[in-house]
Amino acid sequence: MRDNLIAFVRKLVDFSDEDIDIAQPYFTDIILKKGEHWIKEGEYNADVAFINKGMVRSYFIKEKVDITFDLTIENQIFSNTTSYSLGLPSSEYIQAIEDCDLCVITKVNLHLLYAQSPKWERLGRIIYENYTVLQEMRVRSFISETAKERYEILSKTKPELIRRTPQIYLANYLGITPQSLSRLRREITR
Repeated sequence: MRDNLIAFVRKLVDFSDEDIDIAQPYFTDIILKKGEHWIKEGEYNADVAFINKGMVRSYFIKEKVDITFDLTIENQIFSNTTSYSLGLPSSEYIQAIEDCDLCVITKVNLHLLYAQSPKWERLGRIIYENYTVLQEMRVRSFISETAKERYEILSKTKPELIRRTPQIYLANYLGITPQSLSRLRREITR
């Protein structure tokens, strides 16, 4: 386990050094190169990954067009929830848009860790609850906010995403075309 993963989990649960040591053997370091896929539609991957460095996007393809619906950067966790929670093949793709350095735990190992330590099980619940809230907020933003409002909120809350995400993926994420994103940026900078 890397230092930033340890810092991340300690922000959520009061882990002792012993609690951290218990988890160390369950995690594996993986490198995902820019453009490489973590998972593709139809594949199965129930692993959970923490990003030490880099960025991934989650997307699906509709009528031959990529639709980016999530962007994940350092010190965040990602997984394919369809495979993890339901044991089904993925209906999405997860792709590195920068070189990624990941700490990964399999579902089997995560459940072994949960059985070994109530604190780790508590962490899993907290992360899942936080993820659920974030997804609800994202859905609500698409229902109640304009693209301009979504962009402005994103630029205030996650400026790294604005700076690092290629325009086509950022436009997808905001639910607009790249041309509309260019117009929106010009309008905001006036």
